[in-house]
Parts: sequence; C-alpha cells; structure tokens
Amino acid sequence: MAVSAAVLGDWSGISSEVGGLKSDRVRAVLEKQILNGELPPGTLLPREPVLCEALGVSRTVLRDAVRALVARGLLTVRQGSGTIVAEPSDEAFATATVALLARSGLTVGDVMDARVTLETMFVRLAAVHGDEDDWDALSSSERALIDAIGKGDDDAAHAAHGAFHAAILRATHQPALDLMLKPMGQIALLTGSTSVRRGSMEDWDLEAHRAILDALRSGDPDASEQAMRKHFDDLGGKAVYRELLDRRFAEAYFDVR
Repeated sequence: MAVSAAVLGDWSGISSEVGGLKSDRVRAVLEKQILNGELPPGTLLPREPVLCEALGVSRTVLRDAVRALVARGLLTVRQGSGTIVAEPSDEAFATATVALLARSGLTVGDVMDARVTLETMFVRLAAVHGDEDDWDALSSSERALIDAIGKGDDDAAHAAHGAFHAAILRATHQPALDLMLKPMGQIALLTGSTSVRRGSMEDWDLEAHRAILDALRSGDPDASEQAMRKHFDDLGGKAVYRELLDRRFAEAYFDVR
C-alpha cells in the first residue's frame, strides 16, 4: 500500500515549521497520520532518499524520527522491504508497563494488590456480560493447564494460566477495557511464574480456577468475585508466595526472563 497524495502534501511543510527539533516534528506528524488512519497498517513508506526529500529533512533527522516510532510500535523496518506502518499491537504498551513497574521500586506485593483490585472488579463484569463462547474459552484454558501440569510442562502451564485470566478480561465485552488492561497478561504471568516453584506441580491451585469458572457460568457477579478473592487468599497461605511479596518487582521480572 502506497502513501496517498494527501499525506505527501502534508509532509512538504514540515521542515519549514518553527520550533522544536526537526526529528520531533517529523515524528509528531507521522505519528498523527498513523493514529488517525491516514497511514493505515501495511503502508510502505517511500525509500529513505525519497522520504527525506518529501519531508525536507536530512537522513539523520529522518532516522531519529523513525527509530522513535519503531520504539512505540508504530513502524516496522524490514531489511530488504523498507519502512512499513505496523499492525496495531499492544506489545510496546505491555513492555513499557512492565518496564515502568520494574523501575518503580514497587514490590511484588504492591503489584499483587493492584491485580486483586482489578481482577475482582472485572470478574464481576464478566459474570454479567460473558457468554457460552467465553466460558468455552475459559474451559479450554483450564484443560490446557491441567494437561500441562500432568505432563510436568512448566512453560505450558504458565501460558495456560495466563490465557485463563486473559479470557476473563475478554469476557467483560468491553473492548477499551480489554485494550487498556492487556499488559495485565504479562504481569499475571510474571507474578504467577515466581509464585510457583518450577517442577512443583502441587503449587498450582486447580480447584480455585474451577470455582471461578463455575461461578462465571452461573452469571452470579457476587459468587464470581468471592471465588476470585478466595483464589488470591489461598495464594497467601503458601510460604513460597508470602516470601515473594516483599521482593522488588524487578527481581521477580528477571527471575523469569
């Protein structure tokens, strides 16, 4: 997909604008055009010499702007193909959120308190708005978790556990909430991974997940919240979990890298 004539026209005046670094001005214009859909996903930007001429900036200025947009997950640079507008992805957002928590000095306990607050809230929404397709997805994740535990496959178990909690969020049927809380998936995986000893399948609380699913299927928000709270309360009864709470989130993050 090529750049439209209208977008090309908008580029022509960037270099003559007053104020700020040129690279910042280029980044801001391209970012706006990507976010408002003028440069839709899959658009191939002109080759570097052509793009520099169209924008009226040097290669150094352009490369600085492109690097910033790649870091934000808005552009992708492919060797041999060029610079392409990236498909929407929450990866950059999730990575930035996890990095912010890791650098904040917060403990795992601080992060878990936030998880409890959020998950007990959206499990209630899921109980009201979820449907059979959602419960089937949760059931599938639960079966995958049980199967992974039976095989002693830690990585598959953690992936299935993360999928279970992510499916509850999707069951709220609030797309904006789902997007904004997507990083919760990585956070749940990190905190969950460090609270379960590798190779110790008995650390998994399968009954709690079954109770949450049953409560959600019943459509009872109070029962669903109670089941979720019990899940977190039961974690608090495990020594390996209690020892984790006072550790900095950054330490837990690097333990599972």
